[in-house]
Amino acid sequence: MREILTITVLAVLSGLVSAQSTMRPKYLDRALVQHNNSEITVIANDSLPLLQAIDALRLEYGWQINWESAPCSSRFDVVDDTDPKWRAAHPADKGVTRPAGGLFTATLPEPNNYDQNSKHLVLSKLVEEYNATDNPGKYMLRADADGQFTVVGTRVRDETGKLRETSPLLDTPLTLAKGSRNAEDTINSILSALESVTGQKVILAELSHSLLLNTKVTMGGEKIPARELLKQAFASTKQPLQYDLGFNPDMPAYILSTSLAMREEDDGLGGKRLVPIDRRP
Repeated sequence: MREILTITVLAVLSGLVSAQSTMRPKYLDRALVQHNNSEITVIANDSLPLLQAIDALRLEYGWQINWESAPCSSRFDVVDDTDPKWRAAHPADKGVTRPAGGLFTATLPEPNNYDQNSKHLVLSKLVEEYNATDNPGKYMLRADADGQFTVVGTRVRDETGKLRETSPLLDTPLTLAKGSRNAEDTINSILSALESVTGQKVILAELSHSLLLNTKVTMGGEKIPARELLKQAFASTKQPLQYDLGFNPDMPAYILSTSLAMREEDDGLGGKRLVPIDRRP
């Protein structure tokens, strides 16, 4: 059944990709971080510019930051991204959309990388400056007891253009039977319980099938936020995992992806290399 679901999801995603327009705005491949004395300027230009800016700070400083996208779906927050030729060949089919984001620039204090309060100040100001723009979704920063930060979508625009509150999906309290499983089965059990409670499908895009498959987890509990359950499962791998929870309004579904928290460093040969934050000297 799991293999059938995976094939179905991939087929849907493939269909959406084939319908995407090739006439997209010219976005940046990655956000830029410019240093100027006691300040930094982050320049992003992407359909999800806040996420692109966060990615840049992750790599610049080796910060472990989680992201939960606001579930934008109205005509004010998403735009049509259907390829004209595909539309001409499929006039009755639903096209595809993309978030309506664009340019975003933020000027932030240069952080002290070893001071948690300094990190909090920088990320809070980043979110504050983003929320002052017309880019899609409004966000808040949550500081976690384990030292991680999570940027969470809290407001979207409805079909009248009015901002409305949206409850973060991973705030949902869940009950998970306590037991011993591998991390992959644990995460899928959490996502299955989340769908049962909310009706929202979440697709797991795995960082490493072998990492999750070979990690044993013993956990469970009653009325625990889905976010906390997932973080427990990720922590069991003993790797510095961070996650992005994206939203695709065309399916509709959330997509949960994980990555190792990395820092970009000089490789000594005039280039750059990515080093997991737990392997740095």
